[in-house]
Amino acid sequence: ILCFNILICLNYQKKVCINITMKANNQFKNILVFNPAFLGDTIITTPLIRALHVLYPKAKISFCIRPEHADLFYNIPFINEVIIFDKRNTHKGFGGLLKFVKIISNYQFDLIIDLHLSLRSSTLFSMVKNTYIVGFSSAVMSYLFNKRVEKKQELCEVERNLMILSALCDDFSLEDAKKIGGPLTAYIDKHLKENALSYFAVSAPDRKVIGIAPGSVWSTKRYPVEYFVNVAEDLYNKGYAVALFGGKDDKESLDEFASLFKYPYFDFAYKTSLKELPAILSAVDLLLSNDSGAMHIAIAAGTPAVAVFGPTVKSLGFFPYDEKSIVVENNDINCRPCGKHGGNTCPKGHFKCMKDIEPERVLIAALSILQQG
Repeated sequence: ILCFNILICLNYQKKVCINITMKANNQFKNILVFNPAFLGDTIITTPLIRALHVLYPKAKISFCIRPEHADLFYNIPFINEVIIFDKRNTHKGFGGLLKFVKIISNYQFDLIIDLHLSLRSSTLFSMVKNTYIVGFSSAVMSYLFNKRVEKKQELCEVERNLMILSALCDDFSLEDAKKIGGPLTAYIDKHLKENALSYFAVSAPDRKVIGIAPGSVWSTKRYPVEYFVNVAEDLYNKGYAVALFGGKDDKESLDEFASLFKYPYFDFAYKTSLKELPAILSAVDLLLSNDSGAMHIAIAAGTPAVAVFGPTVKSLGFFPYDEKSIVVENNDINCRPCGKHGGNTCPKGHFKCMKDIEPERVLIAALSILQQG
């Protein structure tokens, strides 16, 4: 058994030496990780990619994602190339899929890891020749893969992805995989982070900064904005500064927050690109959010989160992947979860999963993190 003595970056401040006893059972040199999913899903994939980089240090590793997420992953050292799969436009329909098959075939990947589970991705890779394909057994037409791995529902999504390595390694250990996989990662512009820290220090001296991200793609995942406002006002009165985050898709929530919040705040709504967001979030002390992409970006930036989960639950596997963050949820009702992603309306019509979570609970969770330093 080959024993690796590996030096990896576990966070942004320190390096830790780790001994593991996993051995890659093939020497792949050109690897594609395919996951053009929602924003949070793509960020959750980064520990697997880092682990692949450790196991195959000489390999070129490409990451295939949606075009709108690409800026988060350029300039990450263990991702050699970002490939765009534009399934809603350029690569839409069967004709677009054939066009993308040609693109992927030209790369001559010797290993493709398909995390996407969809009929489209299985069809795509069935047409790519001379490539070893690994994916989950629950994927549509998974019998086309060379190797299949069970997607264990009792694990978090990061761990489920890392289980893919069991198809590639002798003496696989999930704990070893987690060690070499490390934390979630997104590109952080260090110069922009320093500017944000300076801006906060000058504009709000002696105040820790609390980010608020009230939006979500799914309506039922949104904690009532007035509740977020109540928490933010309590924090402001306790000596904290408030910063608002969100994009054009969060317009309804952002506009409501702006109309209700009665104190000054740092307004990053509509003003921050996805490329800039991790750097600015890394400069705040805490993020209050829903179960959303912003939560995962904050974790990747090293900032803890208090995340309010309504229609979704931690057992779905998409909770904050760090040791400091806290999920606040209503465990007194039996209709949760009502779906993997939530929906546009509450199936029961009462929305108790969110409305019954009092702002005081979110405030207590926030203060418990802030007071730990």
